Amino acid sequence: MERLVEEWEDKAKKEFELRLEEEVNYTAKIIQLEESLEERDQTLRYWKTRFSQLASLANGVIEDVPRMLKEADVSLMFRPVPKEVESFVEHCKGLVGLMKKMVARNRI
Repeated sequence: MERLVEEWEDKAKKEFELRLEEEVNYTAKIIQLEESLEERDQTLRYWKTRFSQLASLANGVIEDVPRMLKEADVSLMFRPVPKEVESFVEHCKGLVGLMKKMVARNRI
């Protein structure tokens, strides 16, 4: 009978140690997951901030560049303009047209 009790106690002790080890592993995995989630949240906040800054810049460009380009184009009509300046203004007009198409397409 004592032998059976000893075997049962040994088995219970081994099972307890195994459960304790599993709990330590489980706790370590939970901590690792929480750290990973925090890191992900930090990365998400970083990119949200960058995206907001980029969106703000793009909104400014959408509002200001076409207006300023029109003003520059009108002022070029009244004086002789170097070819490079005229070429630059035409290039800007093309980019503004492309930007308008992209904005219109993305609003749909």
